[in-house]
Amino acid sequence: MAKNKFEEISVIIPVYKDEKRLKRSLPKIHKYLTDNFNRFEIIITLDPPKGNTETIAKDIYRDIILIENKERMGKGHSIRKSILTARYETILFIDVDLSTPIEETEKLIKYLDDHHIVICSRNLQNSNIKKKQPLIRSTCGKIFPLFVKLLVIKDIKDTQCGFKMFRNETIEPIFSKQKIDGFAFDAELLLIAKKLGYKIKEVPVEWTNSDDSRLNVFKDSILMGIDVIKIFINKKRGYYNGN
Repeated sequence: MAKNKFEEISVIIPVYKDEKRLKRSLPKIHKYLTDNFNRFEIIITLDPPKGNTETIAKDIYRDIILIENKERMGKGHSIRKSILTARYETILFIDVDLSTPIEETEKLIKYLDDHHIVICSRNLQNSNIKKKQPLIRSTCGKIFPLFVKLLVIKDIKDTQCGFKMFRNETIEPIFSKQKIDGFAFDAELLLIAKKLGYKIKEVPVEWTNSDDSRLNVFKDSILMGIDVIKIFINKKRGYYNGN
């Protein structure tokens, strides 16, 4: 018996200097969505366009929606710009390297009836880390959640895994309050969601470290730390409180 398809989904992918990874990943994403959803859209934000990225994307899936930043704006900005245009009830944003396989979508979607947001976590007991990060990145990856827990949000074990699913109704209320454009934006989004009373489900994930990550361990770690302090200040000022 054929498996029943899910109804609809919008998939958001931020792209920065990612021609090779997009060429590897986009066919897998497109095939999975074709096989498992009646309707879908793929929205890519190019931050900014580089090389042949646009041509590669269109050659793989001609109906892809491309949004362009004129200059480097950051992952948080790119996702906000894309996700506010999403049409469908279920919205997922993912990383172009597919460190979390697109097949994990099915694991998340079953929780969406009872939760507003479902996120993958590398730090839960049943998570399957197939390839670990190098020591320096791994160390930063352990320190950052403690910093977030201390200053921003206490009950999320992994705010940074780039695989998060939302009900469409949550998008405008959450993302209209987003201030952070860099890599720490995930922690801000989850804090806003908590402040607005949305239910968040954290689920274990299959995850593989990508050797060609665009994150600069030293520079971006410092910038993320600064952004967490900014989020903390905004939190204290009541900026994220529900209206």
